[in-house]
Amino acid sequence: MNWSRLAAGAVAGLVLCGCGSTANTGGAGGHRTHQAPGGGTPGTPAPGAGKPMLILNGQLDARPGQLVDIRLDGISRDQGHDAVTARSPAFSGPVPLRWQNGFYGAAPALAMKDKPGWYELSVTVAGRAVARDRIHVVRSERPSFTLSVWSNTARPGQPVPLHFDDLYPGERGTDFTVRSAALPRTVRLVHNDVYDYYDPRAFSAEPQLKPGLADGTYTFGLYGAHGRRIAEKRLTVRSSRPGDPDYLGQAYGPDFFDPDIGYADSPRGPAFKVRPGGRVAVMWHDKDPDPGEERRLTATSPAFTHVLRLNADDSKGADGDDPRYYNTATVRAGLKPGRYPVTVVAHHGRVRKTSYLTVTAR
Repeated sequence: MNWSRLAAGAVAGLVLCGCGSTANTGGAGGHRTHQAPGGGTPGTPAPGAGKPMLILNGQLDARPGQLVDIRLDGISRDQGHDAVTARSPAFSGPVPLRWQNGFYGAAPALAMKDKPGWYELSVTVAGRAVARDRIHVVRSERPSFTLSVWSNTARPGQPVPLHFDDLYPGERGTDFTVRSAALPRTVRLVHNDVYDYYDPRAFSAEPQLKPGLADGTYTFGLYGAHGRRIAEKRLTVRSSRPGDPDYLGQAYGPDFFDPDIGYADSPRGPAFKVRPGGRVAVMWHDKDPDPGEERRLTATSPAFTHVLRLNADDSKGADGDDPRYYNTATVRAGLKPGRYPVTVVAHHGRVRKTSYLTVTAR
């Protein structure tokens, strides 16, 4: 599917920067990995100090219609006079490079009529060629709809990445939706400029399956404008069972700690006490939580002012620990001293654990 989703963290900060150039002897800025700009092919000999340096990304194994990122370093705006242009038979015409806060750049689309092969590219400043490179174009691929789930089996409540690659001559429109009895509602696919930087006709979404979904095989239909059905995929959904490594997840808690001190330094368990009207942080651990539980875990207690939603802890303090979830509750004012139950229910009701919170007199 040529997704760039696995490189999304890197792409966000690299959309307009790169490391492959005409000064390099190798690179990997091809379309197949949909990587962020950062790689190129060998080109003209390395320029001398202070001379123009051409950086290309997305130019290897590129399909007609995809974007190629072009960057020219080593030319100031005064030197360029806003007259920097890239030319290649792979494009529909000359491509003006615009000043972009320190360099000249552009991200033009390859012509949809391009045939497979290598295309020369040159960059000129005021009509004088300053750098050259090449673009490798491959055949167009028919539109394709995918669900990215390992082994084509998913758990209830699991997020399911959906992707439609519509980069093909003659394809039009941007209104694409997915419908399935496994989803809570119809899902609209949208283009993401970060994840699919090189593919202007890639559309995606990552909905969550219904948490209480019955075991079975479900159809996911892709629809275009006016309800036209384009494609469909089937997905097997099966809840975890005894013997599966994720069946009960090895959950433990809930633990209590002082939110002003932190989980590592605060007294926990029976040693933790709170006064009426005070605050208590609740922590829950689970070695293998059910998919989507970070969106539905709660802690309930007659001592709390309301049901407490537990959020996934992605802080540095959680590094190396089992997945954990926490939030801070307020204890009801006027509460009598005593021990009050705090309950967390997980794994679709299969796991229920209760700890007791000690409330002291004021």
